[in-house]
Amino acid sequence: MTIKEWLDFFKKYKDTKIFSINHFKLLAGKSGNNLRMSLFRLNRKQFVKRICRGFYANPFNLPTIEEISSQIYCPSYISRESALSFYGILSQIPQMTTCVTPNLPHLFKTSFGVIEYRQIKKDFFRNFVRRKGYFIAEPEKALLDYLYFNRSDVRKEKLAELDIKGFTKKKLAVYAEKIGMRKYIV
Repeated sequence: MTIKEWLDFFKKYKDTKIFSINHFKLLAGKSGNNLRMSLFRLNRKQFVKRICRGFYANPFNLPTIEEISSQIYCPSYISRESALSFYGILSQIPQMTTCVTPNLPHLFKTSFGVIEYRQIKKDFFRNFVRRKGYFIAEPEKALLDYLYFNRSDVRKEKLAELDIKGFTKKKLAVYAEKIGMRKYIV
């Protein structure tokens, strides 16, 4: 395919922000080394942006780091510091997007930013909502995920920095009970 044909392809699928190699195989009818070489050249000439291995951004509809986090490692949702910052509970802006998954932990250094996935028990993988193209923990669950991964470093002073005025205390207690974190929120 020529550059013009590739650009027409991306315009045709402008509602799709992230393409995997499999998308290209299905939609463009290309495969193997020919496809990889075409994408390598398009990326080098800055007609398309490579997100990470096997994933590319549509140049006519670029994804956010949040949307990328829900697509490149599934299942997962944004939680911990990133979700707490999103909800205004944590005043600092995290250096990376922090996610939770029932899969093995992984760190992706993408062209849009760093995404860290931490493993949580399958039974605890719950209480998240769908936003515009990604999944994010409810505020109470984000706090519990934060505490779950920082149990050895939880201090009263650290918790005092968090703005939890808008929390539903009953919901927080129910969620904490389900994952064995009740003692941290009393």
